[in-house]
Amino acid sequence: MNRSMRSELKAAVRTVRSSREEAGMQDWIPRTGESSHESLEQVEATLLRLRDLLQKEGRELVGDVERDAAVVLAARRQGHIIDLVIGRERAPYSGEAGFLSWIEHNGEVALTTAPVRQLYEKVARW
Repeated sequence: MNRSMRSELKAAVRTVRSSREEAGMQDWIPRTGESSHESLEQVEATLLRLRDLLQKEGRELVGDVERDAAVVLAARRQGHIIDLVIGRERAPYSGEAGFLSWIEHNGEVALTTAPVRQLYEKVARW
């Protein structure tokens, strides 16, 4: 893994951890409406490397949403155009429904073959 990728991931972890503070998250890079010219495979390769690094660098993150947020932010800091999506289970329709995060690139779900769009209703996109 290259040093800049590790550095970007460490900074992203700090940013995500700042969301727990009263002042809220600092240094988040907002999503862009632009489309990417990279292939999904290229982006997924980067995301997989970042996830591997996160095993060492992101121990203080809690839950998949925080981990996905750190990966998305680190990838954005490297110039990749991707989105973090949060979804809520479509069923059950009670307070027991769970939430899930996933990453999208040019409207395509990255790194999972699970039918997240069919099982989860999108509630946020960053």
